[in-house]
Amino acid sequence: MTEVSIMEHLTGLNAAIQALETGAERQKASASQLEEIKRTLDDVRLRLWALLETAQGDDPQVFADQFRVRRVTELCVRITTDLRSGLINPAHTAFADLWIAAVDLSQTIQAAREKTVP
Repeated sequence: MTEVSIMEHLTGLNAAIQALETGAERQKASASQLEEIKRTLDDVRLRLWALLETAQGDDPQVFADQFRVRRVTELCVRITTDLRSGLINPAHTAFADLWIAAVDLSQTIQAAREKTVP
């Protein structure tokens, strides 16, 4: 019996989620089943996060900070791209809160940088 690689597992997981997104499988899945899938993926994410922090050894806080900033940057770039390409409705009510958070983040980053500049 051959061992399945991590990449093969990830490919299978991606295929399963894509099947849910395409519709046929989504029709078969109840809301409670989808919630269970989300809980399971959240648990996996948290466990992977713990493994990543452990693997960093020297300073897990620096790693965590860098990871968080990269993740937020990635999300911002994706939302910007989706808005520009018309994939997201700019009138979505959630954008009001996002706008406030983005402005606050921008101002906070600038203030923090000004404090550290001699």
